[in-house]
Amino acid sequence: MSLASKVLSRRSGGFVPFQGIKKSPLLPRVAESTSEAPVAPSKLVSPLTWDEDKETARDVFAFAGSAPERANGRAAMVGFTSLALTEASKHTPALEQLGNSWAGIILVSLALSFATIVPKLVSGTSLKELHDNATSENLKSEGLAGQLIALFDQKFEMWSGRLAMIGIIGLVAVEAIKGDSFF
Repeated sequence: MSLASKVLSRRSGGFVPFQGIKKSPLLPRVAESTSEAPVAPSKLVSPLTWDEDKETARDVFAFAGSAPERANGRAAMVGFTSLALTEASKHTPALEQLGNSWAGIILVSLALSFATIVPKLVSGTSLKELHDNATSENLKSEGLAGQLIALFDQKFEMWSGRLAMIGIIGLVAVEAIKGDSFF
């Protein structure tokens, strides 16, 4: 079924796309037609419009900006997981792992930092607005998978990143005091 026939059947009371999905500022706004006259199939799709993004790179990467803590938290979550799993399986101390793989750490950190700002670049919406709207209420959907996804909202991500940062520092401190690998 083509998009034009779906829209026409919707007008006649049939197919209703995205039924039950709440309007979200994360989605583009579609310009609505005010005329009720039949529209030619070539003119059924309205152009997408976005609010103007006035957030500068300085705003994004400022100390209290929307990217630094989130990007550092994501890097810490990946780092802590890899440190703990490698140490548990090979009994290699965390400081030795960090010293042997500094280039990989820098590359992963840069990739995660870039991935943190890509939604801003792609959507044209400010990163602060995108992060503020990533609440469990906006992420909820039907079924078990939808409920599980809703648990991982922006607050949970921030606290997980903070705990991972503390975990890395704690792992290194315990190993420095103990003089051997933690696991």
